[in-house]
Amino acid sequence: MLNLFTHRSHAGALIVLALGVLSVFISPAEAGAQEKEQREVRLVAHRGGRFEADENTLPAFETALQAGITGFELDIHRTADGRYVIMHDFEVSRMVDAEGTLEKMTFSEVRALRTRKGNTIPTLDEVLALFSKYPGCYVEFEMKTTREDLYPEDVLAIYAEDVYASISKARPDASTYIFSSFDTRVLKYLRKHHPDVEVMFITSKGNTAETRAIAADIGTKRMACHRARTTLEDMRKAHKDGMVINLWPNGTEAEMMLSYYLEADYICTDIPRAACGFIDEGKLPVRK
Repeated sequence: MLNLFTHRSHAGALIVLALGVLSVFISPAEAGAQEKEQREVRLVAHRGGRFEADENTLPAFETALQAGITGFELDIHRTADGRYVIMHDFEVSRMVDAEGTLEKMTFSEVRALRTRKGNTIPTLDEVLALFSKYPGCYVEFEMKTTREDLYPEDVLAIYAEDVYASISKARPDASTYIFSSFDTRVLKYLRKHHPDVEVMFITSKGNTAETRAIAADIGTKRMACHRARTTLEDMRKAHKDGMVINLWPNGTEAEMMLSYYLEADYICTDIPRAACGFIDEGKLPVRK
């Protein structure tokens, strides 16, 4: 995946290629009609912008918020002693100079860690306190419960209840907080026990009849799907059924443009600060 800051010329070539590919699916008349609709598409900073910042840390979220970004995605794990911390991986070694599985570590052990850029692993409460200062944010809280060896049904229930209570209590009235996961178990649990909650099914597959059926079984109209495995035809089928679709990954300007012309409702990007520049330049008609 290209780094937009060091490969601008390559990114430009990708944009031309992207538009050429899109022309196969979208006629000029269709593209013009889409622009006239002035549909709102929202930017989502993946882990706070993992290509631009120390992912899933308070500085990553803080600097993005200060840049005017209001859409975020982050990941929640449960420590061995029942505390909730923000990190993507189950194993800590990619982010810190240590080994271990988050779920098998105590909070004090996790708190003693520092990322290679010198940051602590934040707690869910710390992140919620930060976002509470910025009403109007859209935040996807990804529940990292896919490993059934770490999250058997009894632990899954505790996790779901704790996370639901913390997030629901801290959400400003003007903000939209979404409970998301690859794990259909935790999504179904929340839908059953808290039917008012907004949940989103994440899949590494595209927006297809198969994945839409899974979302329907969960009881949600929200999906986050792999951009490269999604077609415009399926996006329009999903929208006809009232679904809301987040497309990922988007690590370059070209990929974000592809997601936009695939009619994504949300564009999850690893370069949110660079995306702000494209938005300000009028290249990407997306809400920060």
